[in-house]
Amino acid sequence: MVSTADITEAVQNVIDCLINVANNTIPKSSPRLRKFRRPWWNEACRDSRREEKKLWNIFRRYPTTENRVAFKRAKALARRIRRRSRRESWINFVSSITSSTSSKQLWEKVKAANGIYREFSIPILYTGNVTHSAPLDIANTLGHAFSRVSATDSYSPDFVAIKNRAERAPLSFTARSTLPYNFEFRIFQLKTALSRAHDTSPGPDGITYNMLRHLNTTSLSHLLILFNRIWTEQKYLHNGMKLL
Repeated sequence: MVSTADITEAVQNVIDCLINVANNTIPKSSPRLRKFRRPWWNEACRDSRREEKKLWNIFRRYPTTENRVAFKRAKALARRIRRRSRRESWINFVSSITSSTSSKQLWEKVKAANGIYREFSIPILYTGNVTHSAPLDIANTLGHAFSRVSATDSYSPDFVAIKNRAERAPLSFTARSTLPYNFEFRIFQLKTALSRAHDTSPGPDGITYNMLRHLNTTSLSHLLILFNRIWTEQKYLHNGMKLL
């Protein structure tokens, strides 16, 4: 998989393999909150409801008097727990409102008591007379603004002249002697880098540091072979591949 002649194909093979494994083993969650949540619902309500369903299924399969009594008791206990949870939640809600509570906070508490929570929404950007609301347009607008910071127009004429002369010089990565920083990466260096890396949002490939940390030694060894190929062959990855 990592020994193909085309290094770009090898990188894509590794990315596809990691993404397929992640899709099959890592559950995905939605960032959107559910509306009309019950603020009084807690672990005790969940456990009693789960026990009620469990005994109901037993009674439905084996309709004996003993199973019916057990189900009725679990149902009554779950009902009592929910009523107590509602009462305690209401008491906490009322006690949280004081004379110093602003109208904004009050309405937020009222909505929360009804299970209505404001969902996250992507902000809208304005550039001149143009409104950007689509995520792609917002991302491109931010990228354009960031690129202007390091654009040539932001530099002084003297620095631009020096910059142009330096960029005309050809780059050479070959060294006359074997230097330590030109050695191939070793497995302990890869493990150290992964242990020290902070968890960030994944790039276009969708691969996170945490996913790489969970690879076994064999998979890390293959990944190290790929990294050393990129290093020794001096290949620059295109097509948004950010595995490195």
